[in-house]
Amino acid sequence: MSGSVVPPSNDAEPTEALELVHHHPGRLRVRAESLRDDEKRIDRVKSALDGMPGITRVVHNAATGSFLVEYEPGLAEPDALVVRIAEVAGLLSPFDPRAQKPPPRTSMTIIDGARGLNAVANELTGGRADLRVVVPAALAGLAAYSFSREKMRLPRWDNLLWWSYSIFTALHSHEIQTATGEKPTGDGGGPIP
Repeated sequence: MSGSVVPPSNDAEPTEALELVHHHPGRLRVRAESLRDDEKRIDRVKSALDGMPGITRVVHNAATGSFLVEYEPGLAEPDALVVRIAEVAGLLSPFDPRAQKPPPRTSMTIIDGARGLNAVANELTGGRADLRVVVPAALAGLAAYSFSREKMRLPRWDNLLWWSYSIFTALHSHEIQTATGEKPTGDGGGPIP
């Protein structure tokens, strides 16, 4: 079969987005409400994937509206697969900015609270530290305390020390990459605004 299936011919802009549920090299799962029972869409997706090189298996689950796509890494590009599925199904790609959902209200409240705490920490330290330094330092201090008190109900000192190190390096990844000459990845390691 040919992988050149024509997408739906309706001129209406897609409103539903395809959701990338899971991806692990060689396996990806996508889902959309309209892929539960819209046989024409389901058949278009199956036909499009059937003709693509590197695809080893495609399984549709009508109960969840999902497709499990197994592929050979290196022979099939996962992002291209997701975009192709969205295209032939007449859905927004999960990479399309119009498909991005605004964060839930509770998460924005948490983010605003963290920003407020960061401002307080910055003010209390005279601008010398923010939460990116204070939190790992507090964990390191707790690790030292846990080390000296074996019978405490705290996490083990080595776990606390590891969390301190992990959080510090994650929150300072931009500075670490810049200092070591690596190209910064933009993975969110910047300061909390």
